[in-house]
Amino acid sequence: MKTKFTAIVFSIFGLLIGVIITAITLNLSVGKMMTKEMKSPYDYEKTVSTIVNRINLAKEWHVVTVYDMNDEVIKHGGKPIGKYSIIKYCSGKYASEMLMDDSRKTIGAMMPKAFAVYEKTDGQVYVATSNGAVMGKLFGGETETLIEKVSLEIEDILRFMNFKFSVF
Repeated sequence: MKTKFTAIVFSIFGLLIGVIITAITLNLSVGKMMTKEMKSPYDYEKTVSTIVNRINLAKEWHVVTVYDMNDEVIKHGGKPIGKYSIIKYCSGKYASEMLMDDSRKTIGAMMPKAFAVYEKTDGQVYVATSNGAVMGKLFGGETETLIEKVSLEIEDILRFMNFKFSVF
C-alpha cells in the first residue's frame, strides 16, 4: 500500500515538474521562434534593393511600400535608430485565399507581410521576418496550409541568403 502511494506521489510530482520545465522552456524560446533573423551577404542599400527587386520579380508578388524607419522615427519625435527599413509586400493570390473565408479575416491584422532590414552597431546588415513555419503551426488547418505555401515562396525570394524557415 505504501509503495503504491509513493509511486502515485512521485508520478504527480514528476508530471508537475515536467509541466513547469516545459512552461519555462516555451517562455524563454517562443520569442526567438516567432521571428527569424539572418545575416545579409550585402551592405544595407544592396540588401534592400535586392529584396525589393526579387519580390517584384516573383510571380504574383509585389512590394507595397518601403519605410525608412529612421526617418519615420525622427519625424515623429524619436531619436535616430540608424539604417533600418521595413519592406511591406503582398501576393494578391494568397491574400484573397486567406481573407475570403470569414474565419480567417482576423489574419489581415498581420498583413501585408514584412521584412525588416537593418544595420547593427557592428556594421553587419540583417534581415528579419516572421517565422512562417511556427506561424502556420499555431493556426493549423487550412490556414497552416496557406502559410506553408507562402513560406516556400518567401524562401525562394530570400534564396540569395540561403534562408530557410524552421520550427526551431
